Amino acid sequence: MADARSRSLPGHAAPEHVQPASAQLREAGPISLREQMLRPRTFISFGISIALIAWIFARQEIPFAQVWANIRAANPWLILLAFAAYYSTFYVRTLRWKQVLANVGYTSHNEACLPRRRTLTRIIFLSWFANSILPAKLGDGYRGYLLKRNSNVSFSKTMGTIVAERIADVGALFALLLGAGMLAFRDHLPPNFGVLVGFGAALAALSLSTLFVLKYIGPWVARMLPGRVRPHYVRMEEGVLLAYRRRVGWILFLTLLVWILDSARFWFVAASLGQSFSPALVVFIALAAALLTTVPFTPAGLGVVEGAVVAALLLVIDDRALAGSIALLDRTITYWLLIIVGAVVYLFSNNK
Repeated sequence: MADARSRSLPGHAAPEHVQPASAQLREAGPISLREQMLRPRTFISFGISIALIAWIFARQEIPFAQVWANIRAANPWLILLAFAAYYSTFYVRTLRWKQVLANVGYTSHNEACLPRRRTLTRIIFLSWFANSILPAKLGDGYRGYLLKRNSNVSFSKTMGTIVAERIADVGALFALLLGAGMLAFRDHLPPNFGVLVGFGAALAALSLSTLFVLKYIGPWVARMLPGRVRPHYVRMEEGVLLAYRRRVGWILFLTLLVWILDSARFWFVAASLGQSFSPALVVFIALAAALLTTVPFTPAGLGVVEGAVVAALLLVIDDRALAGSIALLDRTITYWLLIIVGAVVYLFSNNK
């Protein structure tokens, strides 16, 4: 159905064909990550984030000296396993994106000239790096730009595949978060549980409404847009709607595997500091942290995530220093090390 509809819309190319290279170059101009980093809004968002972390730790009366002592005493082998669990998610996301790109027609059989799997993984990793230093998830646009630079593909349709991935992520994350939270806390739900679930429900509803609009109202929207904008919108719509036309089970399995590895990372971090939590609690905290990285005001939810993890941990352990240690060590792996490794990859990569 999606194929027939997409070919009937003005400006749609059939999914098995790619746009001419000259047309792709007009879709999106050069994106300079360095220029984005040096903009005032980036420094402002970092300043807000650091101030928020300091305020949260001060309000919770978390002793920094004890936090540092706990982190120094952590089991290095379990930290290494946490590191491996988290960074293997980038390869899993690559497998999923490669399938989604194939579903929209980007394969070696139609001259799409997609880069090797290693390059796709590097592109995804650099987009996460960009999301960690820029607010408002601007790294997603950077990922689409990098793939366009490396391949003869449409930037707009590529952005559609990224939107489709986000929809799958949000849906799976919300379902797992809600189920894990109900199992972990049962009759004693935390005070802000409703706020967190409400935020997740809003994102899930936004995702579903996006699909609804594109599938049922898309043709009308396309006709209302200016002529210069219409082809880009139509290709983006095509990227979303065709993303799951084949091997849906495989794509959903990879999506679930991403969140399983994310939860395993948090379990290894807690275990490295001598703590063992129930699987439901581990899943709930890990996915709550992932959900809050979507907060657009700070890079990757910096400050918001740390505060939420500390608050959740203090519901089950009566040790403020330990709660702060787990939160900071976990974010060191998922945020601060990502910035360090990402900066190295960015400096020595031609994907800039």
